[in-house]
Amino acid sequence: MFDDISGNYDLLNRIISLGMDGHWRKRTVKPHAANKFVLDICSGTGDMTKELLRLRGFEGFVVMGDFSAEMHKLAKIKFAGVANICLINCDAENMPFKPGVFDGVISGYSLRNLGDLKKFGSEISRVMSDNGAASIIDMAHPPNRVVAWLFHLYFYKFTPWFSRFFTKKKYAYKYLPVSLRTFLKQPEALKSLQGEMLKGKYENVAGGMVAIYRLHK
Repeated sequence: MFDDISGNYDLLNRIISLGMDGHWRKRTVKPHAANKFVLDICSGTGDMTKELLRLRGFEGFVVMGDFSAEMHKLAKIKFAGVANICLINCDAENMPFKPGVFDGVISGYSLRNLGDLKKFGSEISRVMSDNGAASIIDMAHPPNRVVAWLFHLYFYKFTPWFSRFFTKKKYAYKYLPVSLRTFLKQPEALKSLQGEMLKGKYENVAGGMVAIYRLHK
């Protein structure tokens, strides 16, 4: 599915988020400015990596891992000539990396597309070094009833209809709201990600329409 929509993915993210997704991604990656070796898992075309590379003082190396080959084709164009990144096709729940190699892990809008959050959390913990940190952003469930109603109207009703004008792959953008409707609320999602070696918290953004999960090993 993500191969199918790769050409429109970045543009639709800008439009659906009303231009705020770049700000939210920057907020997510900001604590990783001092990291030396970062994994951007479920990296897509690389928008999370782009915001990380823009951080003042960041001089590290980024491994971009994603299941979609088409997304990575676009990422290669986006980062042509950038020396401190590499791209690897991989499964987020079965990563091909040695234990403890990354001091930072970032991920954007990935959680709803995974089959097993506990397995994903376990893999993050495994590939992260001691005292490593992960920052993950995704759509969420607003706790305020008024905000939740407005979000429901926009995200579940307007977004799939609007997306038809930008892609012929209608099934993909019907999936978008369905993936959130069936997804865990923030406390349950955090609980699933945490494990014996991984603890953290979540931060509601934009009234809880988006959440940032901060995990530490």
